[in-house]
Amino acid sequence: MNDTLFIDATEFTPEIHLNLSQRKLTFKGVSRPEDVIKFYHPAIQWLKDLEQKIRNQGDMRYAIPSFHVEFRMSYFNSASSKMLLEILQILRRIKEMGIDIIVDWYYDANDEAMYEDGMDLSEAVDIAFNFHAC
Repeated sequence: MNDTLFIDATEFTPEIHLNLSQRKLTFKGVSRPEDVIKFYHPAIQWLKDLEQKIRNQGDMRYAIPSFHVEFRMSYFNSASSKMLLEILQILRRIKEMGIDIIVDWYYDANDEAMYEDGMDLSEAVDIAFNFHAC
């Protein structure tokens, strides 16, 4: 497992930056890829590998006391929403192993739908989000 995963943003896909040493995960931009499963697969696999590593190495939860997750999405379609939910479900399982998951959800102050999407995802995985209107 690499310590980092970086996927550049495009017109249709968000920037994704997963960094184990900084204990930070960032999702930023627009998400409406043509093949949502193919696009999100590397990020989901990276998180599944991390989950397995934590599960197999008990001392990992002391080395990684917390993860900061930042969502700065300006738009995502319903297919992307399912992938974000899958990512958050993995993070919930990691949280259940004793690692604090801190989620910051940034949204345009004029975009009520993006705020509500964050609320829905937060409730679906039972992780409290910190909401930030920009």
